[in-house]
Amino acid sequence: MSEVEQAVETQEEKTLDQTLNIGSTVRLAEGLQKTIKVGTIKLIREVRQQAKNLKGIRFSYVIGRDAIEATQVGEQDIPAIDCPAIEQAYQKAFDLIFVEGLTDEEYEQVDMEGIQALDNVLDRFL
Repeated sequence: MSEVEQAVETQEEKTLDQTLNIGSTVRLAEGLQKTIKVGTIKLIREVRQQAKNLKGIRFSYVIGRDAIEATQVGEQDIPAIDCPAIEQAYQKAFDLIFVEGLTDEEYEQVDMEGIQALDNVLDRFL
């Protein structure tokens, strides 16, 4: 296949992907890749609505942590953080973001590189 034919085929694939509302692919673990939906206004709104109570806490921070009680540091009050609830909300957001969704089994397989990739994907929508 010539370079011109490859370029035309690549452009056709991009156009088809956009028509099907499919974005780039992200690697989450060995043998586990997910396709990100194109960030339409509707999807961005849905993801942000799902994430509205997450208090700006990064996904990678809350994984596996217990709830953190409210505390006071000096004169500053630090509110309680329900890490398990926040992690669950992020899981629901991933289900919205990926074309194929993200099952509980797949979620448990995500490795360190995949965790970073998930944080980056969230940055695109939040």
